[in-house]
Amino acid sequence: MTDTALTRRRSENSHQETWHIYFGVHVGTIGTRAGVPKDVDQWGWHLGFYPGTEPGTHQSGSAESYPAARAEFERAWLQLEPTLTEENFETWRRSRDWHAWKYRIWGNGCRMPTQNTSGWSKCFCGEQTPIACEAHIYSAHRGIGA
Repeated sequence: MTDTALTRRRSENSHQETWHIYFGVHVGTIGTRAGVPKDVDQWGWHLGFYPGTEPGTHQSGSAESYPAARAEFERAWLQLEPTLTEENFETWRRSRDWHAWKYRIWGNGCRMPTQNTSGWSKCFCGEQTPIACEAHIYSAHRGIGA
């Protein structure tokens, strides 16, 4: 993994303050909690990404402020990060790219290979793709979902 630090980006959600946390891939979120009483923690955080980490390894919590939620998130990250391998991140990137490719296929009016009786389809890039289209996606459209 080439990234060495967590980075964050503000979400475009105009209804509540939300930050997406990245370590090359989207690893978690910190944001205000919707619909909670005023006398409880107003900030929540979630750490984990799927596919890539199993749902049982995901962690979450709440805090009274953004700095407190960020500190709790970072403590949890320091426990999770040493257990991750490049394979965890690559699994997430492949899923991201496959889904982005699928939505672009549909958005361009193309059919998935599984939607044709022949098991073949023409990609939006012009190449013929079989049902087992992963090799095409990961070679010709790597990073399409980035």
